[in-house]
Parts: sequence; C-alpha cells; structure tokens
Amino acid sequence: MNRSLDELALRKQLLQARSALYRLRICCELEAIGDRLSWTRAAVTAVNALPVGSALLGLALYGAAHSRLARLAGLAARALLLARLASVAIRRIWPRS
Repeated sequence: MNRSLDELALRKQLLQARSALYRLRICCELEAIGDRLSWTRAAVTAVNALPVGSALLGLALYGAAHSRLARLAGLAARALLLARLASVAIRRIWPRS
C-alpha cells in the first residue's frame, strides 16, 4: 500500500513538473510571437490589404467604445477606408498599361 502511494506521489510530481515546463514553453513562445508583432506592422498590413480588410477594420473601430480616442480612431479608419476605396476605383477606371 505504501509503495503504491509513493508511486502516485512521484507520478503527481512528474505531472506537475511537465505542466510547469509546458507553461514555460508557452510563455516563451508567446513572448517570441509578441516580439515579432507590432501594432504599426499590423496597421500597415491592414491598410495594404484588400478593401474588404479596410472595411472590416473600419467597422471594428466604428463599434469601439465611445471615448475621444475611439472617435479619433474611427474617423481615421473611415478616412483610410475612403482613400483605399478611391484608389481601387481609380485603378479600375484607368488601368496602367
């Protein structure tokens, strides 16, 4: 009986150590991903995406909280959306030869 309890205790310690190791690995990987991502790079990618992406960004910012910063971000998103749609329309009307 005592031997089985010792085995269970050792198994519990092993599982706890594995769990701690996996948590550390996940934390390390999240930090690495966070280092590779930036808000400016994400914004540039969103603006350079198809007009649908810009429209989704504008809608997401439009639904944000009603603070002064959110209103400013929403206004900027609408301006970017209009500029992007205008550039797409101009390219369709006057294609480059």
